[in-house]
Amino acid sequence: MTLRALWRSRYSYLFLLPTFLFLGLFNYIPAFSGLYHAFTEWETSSTAHLNGLENFRRMAQDEFLRLSLANQFWLLLASLLKTLIVPLMVAEMLFHLRSSRLQQILRTLFLTPMIVPGMVGVLLWGFIYDPNIGLLNNALTAVGLGSWNRAWLGDWHTALPAVIGIGFPWAGGLALLLYLAGLMALPVDLLAASSVDGATFWQRFWAIDIPLLRGQMKTIAVLTIIGTLQDFGSLLVLTGGGPGLATHVPALHMYFQAFRFGHYGYASAIGFVLFLVTLTFTIANMRFVTANEEIA
Repeated sequence: MTLRALWRSRYSYLFLLPTFLFLGLFNYIPAFSGLYHAFTEWETSSTAHLNGLENFRRMAQDEFLRLSLANQFWLLLASLLKTLIVPLMVAEMLFHLRSSRLQQILRTLFLTPMIVPGMVGVLLWGFIYDPNIGLLNNALTAVGLGSWNRAWLGDWHTALPAVIGIGFPWAGGLALLLYLAGLMALPVDLLAASSVDGATFWQRFWAIDIPLLRGQMKTIAVLTIIGTLQDFGSLLVLTGGGPGLATHVPALHMYFQAFRFGHYGYASAIGFVLFLVTLTFTIANMRFVTANEEIA
């Protein structure tokens, strides 16, 4: 681009300048600050000073952090299964409806909950699990299963499964929308050819739909991994990581270390490791799916 062209487009760069300033101020500067403070000893009443890898050695000996990794594994596995399987099944059923009007109505109903803030849903499930006035215990009592009643979020054995059950039946709006858009973009001639060849639903599902929806599956998997590893707000509101350490996860441990105990340097180190783990999962997922697409 010549100097004359740059001068003509000066107003575009001028209007973009505030965006880059705010990105740097609120995104990049805090991120690099967290990276720097991961290698410092920074407590509430003191200034930060470098301590090398001491925070990471402390992490290796942190029993609470070690126990929280198991909870994080089950939450991540459950989240991937919920977002990769259930919305796909619902999208397939919507896509094969004969009535386009009914399809539009149901699609709107499935996507409507997306306009409600996520924390509202979390609080609603907190009321559902309430041991005294909760819908779940009252429903069990109504069908003669009152002996099953319990404090779902207050019992060591049921707290984590109860957290996993939040959002049932797990037909998430974003994943459903991505799958449905992918199904609608399938080549019509390919679908017609499979119908002429007499392919059953399951034959078409495994041979056509799944291979051509790998891009959507990759996107959903990446978003799920990032969201699950970073999320601690719902656990903080519902259980506070308890009872005991039944729902304790690394992101919540990082929050407690920073804002409850004032160990900002150690919390930054935990955040840095979470960033590396998330990045590793994301790159591995993208490379694996890309390799499969090239083979296919």
